Amino acid sequence: MLQQELLSRTSLETQKLDLMTEVSELKLKLVGMEKEQREQEEKQRKAESVLNVISELQEQMCSLQLDIHRQIQERLSLRRGVPDEVAPEDGTAEPPACSQDCAYWEGSPELLQELRHLKIKVEELENERNQYEWKLKATKAEVAQLQEQVALKAAEI
Repeated sequence: MLQQELLSRTSLETQKLDLMTEVSELKLKLVGMEKEQREQEEKQRKAESVLNVISELQEQMCSLQLDIHRQIQERLSLRRGVPDEVAPEDGTAEPPACSQDCAYWEGSPELLQELRHLKIKVEELENERNQYEWKLKATKAEVAQLQEQVALKAAEI
């Protein structure tokens, strides 16, 4: 009887240890799964962030395209001597509105390359304009200084 009780107790102890091992393994699996879930959520957040950035870049690209088109039209108008208010009569089509179809540029590497080229050209022209403005300000300052000197000489005379 004592021996049977001892065997039963040993068996129960073994079962208890087995269950404790299984619980520990399940806890480890749970921790691992929670970690995976956090990583997946982080990846999801990053993916959403990337999609938002892509969307913003597409909107910026569309905006640049519209700006470039507008500047080209202004320059063409200036070359022809046509005021800005008057629409050019050369049959140039308006670019697609970004809010309607921003996909106009997608899937077309040639158009994207042209957009990049035009953007660089616009930046170069803006830099050139800034240089002319700086020279104009310097010249105006020099003229003002010379006018002041002339006024002082006239006062002396």
